[in-house]
Amino acid sequence: MIEWLDVAVLVVAVAGSAFQVLSGIGFGLIASPLLILALGREDGIRIVLIISIVLNAAVLARSIRFVRLGDTVRLLIPAALLVVPAVFVLGSAHAPFLTVLAGSAVLFGTVLVARGRPLNWMLGSRGAVITGAASGLLTALTGVGGPPVALFVSARRWSAAVARGTMQAFFLPLNLVTLMALGPFVNGASKLGWAVAGVVLGAGIALLLTGRISETLIRRTTLALAGVSAATLVANGIVSLL
Repeated sequence: MIEWLDVAVLVVAVAGSAFQVLSGIGFGLIASPLLILALGREDGIRIVLIISIVLNAAVLARSIRFVRLGDTVRLLIPAALLVVPAVFVLGSAHAPFLTVLAGSAVLFGTVLVARGRPLNWMLGSRGAVITGAASGLLTALTGVGGPPVALFVSARRWSAAVARGTMQAFFLPLNLVTLMALGPFVNGASKLGWAVAGVVLGAGIALLLTGRISETLIRRTTLALAGVSAATLVANGIVSLL
């Protein structure tokens, strides 16, 4: 028997996947807050990470020759060093507080991506360390570590191919480490199939719409949905705290 939660997970995954395919961003930003709201923080993050790992591997297989290995390592070391202790520390924190914190982090990341201006201090080696650390903390908190890395890539003015390959080479091991640190599902394992179905359906819808909607409209809609999704999570956490 289909439950309302199954439908909710399916719809969230469809939306996140469609906008990911159409705009290159969006799955984590849109899906993470809503999946956390529906399934709880850790199970919501687990589903986001599992789907992200599959996407990372698929894209990396086609772009591995463009990977900048040195930058990947400089980003990955601080991220991996922080993500495991962050998972354990966050696991003992008060759940409504974490809900507010997770929603705020995604909302802040959405604003950074929308702003889109490169930060020149990210050009040095210190920038790689800070970016990796921030991405690791965000991944542990929300399953979405992309915004700091997007700014890092923008500051370095990499080609699309180099950016795509290097980001997958960074996120694939980081997402795997985070997933292992989180451990097995609590209650949300049965929802994973619905999420996968949603990703496939969303990608199919996006392919039908490709070229028929302006890129500016797609990007603005993606960021608007991500902002609403994150704000909903923050509001829910605040209500739970009261």
